[in-house]
Amino acid sequence: MEQSFSEIIELLKKINGIDISCFDDSFIAQSIEKRFSANGMHSPDDYLVYLKNNGPEAGLLLDSMHISFSEFFRNPLTFAYLEQSVFPLLLAKKKKDKGKELRIWSAACASGQEAYSLAILLDEIRENFSEKMEYRIFATDNNLLELGKARKGSYSSFIVNKVTLKRLNTYFIRDNENYLLQPFLKKYVNFSFFDLLSDQRSCPEPSIYGDFDLVVCSNLLFYYKPEYRKRILEKIGQTMAPGAYLITGETEREILTKYNYQEVFENSAIFQKKILSPLR
Repeated sequence: MEQSFSEIIELLKKINGIDISCFDDSFIAQSIEKRFSANGMHSPDDYLVYLKNNGPEAGLLLDSMHISFSEFFRNPLTFAYLEQSVFPLLLAKKKKDKGKELRIWSAACASGQEAYSLAILLDEIRENFSEKMEYRIFATDNNLLELGKARKGSYSSFIVNKVTLKRLNTYFIRDNENYLLQPFLKKYVNFSFFDLLSDQRSCPEPSIYGDFDLVVCSNLLFYYKPEYRKRILEKIGQTMAPGAYLITGETEREILTKYNYQEVFENSAIFQKKILSPLR
């Protein structure tokens, strides 16, 4: 990485106390280049000088690096496998083991679309499930602004464009140009602050002990350097119940295969931990 990029990283740490060196070098470079272009500059050296003399710019650069994009039912193939295979398998296992509830963690949930998509799908499955079915979704992020949006559950018509008309009518309330989540659905999702790179806790505090049947951590890992990807996956792995599933983004499937995970369905981005043979 260029010397000026390294100096920018150190300057941000000094100004805001935030270390961005955990991110992949290409993501850091891309973020810095976007900011100096937005300010009419042509080199990171010029931007470094500007950053030193314009305090608010440090915050703008950090804001630009927040990974907050999300969609309802973002990967249709993944949700199809969840509906047709994964959730029926988990519910059958819960019934056999007399488990109390299905526990899900939506890690890096941004403004909540992913978590609410899971809640919608499970509510639909419950309608056709003969047994009593309980579930809880713990959704976390390290961005308080995004968590505030998630708790409110209000989305523009553009954001809900992948939601079918039937689901819009069932799970949303029209509010002028926005759509509000129905209160009965919101009660199944708990939003809280959580830093996946922190050493303080291995799982969201409201969940108490983890033991998740499904963890969703999509389109996050490729933003980090390999050593931080490993740390995140180790933390997630500690919270998963035996036989649990982990969902990533479509472009992150190759990353998971390097860390003792195997894809359950081809091109689904749905993984389980490999069962290692005992040493003889």
